[in-house]
Order: sequence, then C-alpha cells, then structure tokens
Amino acid sequence: MGETTVGQSIFGSSRWISRVLARLGFSSDPGQASLWQTLFVVAIISLPPLVLSAFSGTAWGTSVDIPFMHDANSLVRLFVVVPVLLIAANAVGVQLGVAMSYLDASSLIDEADRTEYRDARADIGRRANSTSIELVLLALALLVPWLLLFLFAAEPGSGPTSWMLHAPDDVALSPAGWYFALISRPLVGFFLVLWAWRYLVWCLFMRRLGGFDLELRPAHPDLVGGIVPVVRAHISFVLVGLALNAALSGAIANELLYGGVSMAEARPEIIFFTLISVMALAAPLVVFTPGLIGAKNRGLIDYGRLAHDLTVDFDARWQVPGDEKLLDTADPSAMADFNADYDTVQGMKVFPLGLRALAVLAVTLFIPFGALALTQVSLAQLLRAMASKAF
Repeated sequence: MGETTVGQSIFGSSRWISRVLARLGFSSDPGQASLWQTLFVVAIISLPPLVLSAFSGTAWGTSVDIPFMHDANSLVRLFVVVPVLLIAANAVGVQLGVAMSYLDASSLIDEADRTEYRDARADIGRRANSTSIELVLLALALLVPWLLLFLFAAEPGSGPTSWMLHAPDDVALSPAGWYFALISRPLVGFFLVLWAWRYLVWCLFMRRLGGFDLELRPAHPDLVGGIVPVVRAHISFVLVGLALNAALSGAIANELLYGGVSMAEARPEIIFFTLISVMALAAPLVVFTPGLIGAKNRGLIDYGRLAHDLTVDFDARWQVPGDEKLLDTADPSAMADFNADYDTVQGMKVFPLGLRALAVLAVTLFIPFGALALTQVSLAQLLRAMASKAF
C-alpha cells in the first residue's frame, strides 16, 4: 500500500459521502474522488440557496439589508470553509501516510514498543473511520444550531433584514433560509466537527507516541532527533485551523458590514482567535519535549567526551611537527567533520518548532482575518492605491 493510500485510508473522505458518490457512479480513485466530492458538496450546499434567493429577489440588490451575494458569513462557509476541509482530506492524508511509512520503516520506535505502536495505529484508523461516530457528529451538526437558535432567538425587527427571512418584520425563514438551515449549515457544521474529532484522534495518537522510548538521534540533521515526518504530518492540520478561522472571520465580517462594529472593536477577537489557533496546533508537539531534552543532554555528554578525546589525540600528534605534513593527512578533515556533528547536537531543538516556524504558522492562520481589511476598503480601491504609488 502506497504512502498516499495509507494516509487517505485513515483520514480520507467522509465515509457516508464517499458511499453516496460511489452509488452515483463517481470514480473511486482518491484524487478524482476528492475533486468530485468537493464539487458535489459545494453544489449541494450553495446552488439551491442561491437559486431560491434569486427567485425571491434577495440574492442581490437592495430589497433586504443582507442579500445572499453580500452575506460574507454564509459565502465564506459555503465557498471557502467546506472546500478547504475537503482538500484537507487529501493533504493531511498524504502527510499522514509519509509519517506512518516512516515510523514503520525506521528504528525510531524500539522493538519493545512495536506492539503498542501497532495498537495505537489501529486505534487511530478505527476512530477516524467510524461510520457510527460520523452519524453522531452529523446529528450534533443538525441539532445544535437549532438549539442555539431557540435559546438565543432574535426579536422580530431587531437586526438587519436578510435573504434568509420570509419577511423583514418577522423571524420566519424564507425557502432559501429553510434550505440553508436544514441542509447547508448542518453540512458545514458536520465537516467542522468531523475534522475537530479527527484532530483530537491524531493528538491522542501523538500522546501515545510521545510516551514511547523513542530512539531520538542527537546528531540527526533535522535537529529534532529524526521526527520531522511526524511533525510535518501534524502541521498539515493547519488547513483545519485555516478553515475554522475563515468561518470566524466571515462572522466578524458581517458584524463589521452590518452590525455597526468597528475594526478597532473587532481587533481583540482577531488577536485572541489567532493566538488560540496557533497554540492549539503547536501545543500537542510538547509531548516530544521530554524525549528531545533527554536526547540532547545525552548527545552533549557523549559527543563532548568524544570531542575531548579526539582533540587530545590530535594535539598529541601535531603539537610537535614530525616528518609528516598536517595538510597531507585526513586528520583536519576528520576534525572538521566531527565539529559539524557536534554543532548539530548543540543546535538540537527541545521543541519541534522553532520561532521561525511558529511565526509562519501564525501568519498562515491570520490570513482569513487579514482579509477583513476588504470590509473597510474595496479591492478596487486597494489596486488603484497600489497602481498610483507604483507608477
């Protein structure tokens, strides 16, 4: 089984949606299936509300305060959040496959822990692929929004009119609003909670992996003892964080556009959500810190002793020049090679992500919130300003 197939068999497409696609005759090839699934789901959740709101005259224009095509919250969820989460099935699956293949083939996991590792790997596949769990998550996605709507229902006429309402002066849903409430929003919520569950399953696997007596190599060139493939698999979940922050930014965009909220008032929320998403993605990697600290300390002792012995031998041989010339021997090259190994040990990280990687992570997760600037100034205005300054 190839690396990509290994990963996608664990964190691939939703089981029940894949079965629907199969019954409709779509390809079972992972790459093509992912493309068809994305197109199929986006069409199901977005086209009916667009058509229904167009028939009622609320897709665009000024008949309501928030027409469908100007509803940032809904548009982002339908056309950004869902496609990103569906793409994540492929991207995370590939990185997960590489990590699993590496763990299987390398000596990172001691033979004494191999049985427990295989159990942990079986658990992650069983939990991530459970159809019953997917159905529970779908039920939650269906019921929770209605519960929240019941508990925090708005008073008639208390907010801006929307394409989802039957009439401006009541809270009855329009046909487009009913479809969005019964089909579109639950499916968006399903994919969000599904990936939240998958991330939790992966973190539980990471916790078990970090508890093993891993054979971390202090002189490994990746500077984290040889666990970079696992770290890369973990960081690929940044797509999930990106989708979640996009959903949050869509809600904030509507507040900025229609709720009378200023960017200054929204700034604390933006900073908070960005920091929380970075912490949620980076924190699970701390399970490797005790092992990395121990490996680095052992490496400094072992390589320090070797460095001392090598230096003593080198000095004893070359402090008093003999007939043999220093540059004609391999001794300087051996010293230089060992110095490079010792520098690698000294530079070994005790946390898998450095400051630069954390900064890149923060910038990536901030991108959806950075797009909120377009609520304050149009893209055309930005392009004109850039052109005037450039030329």
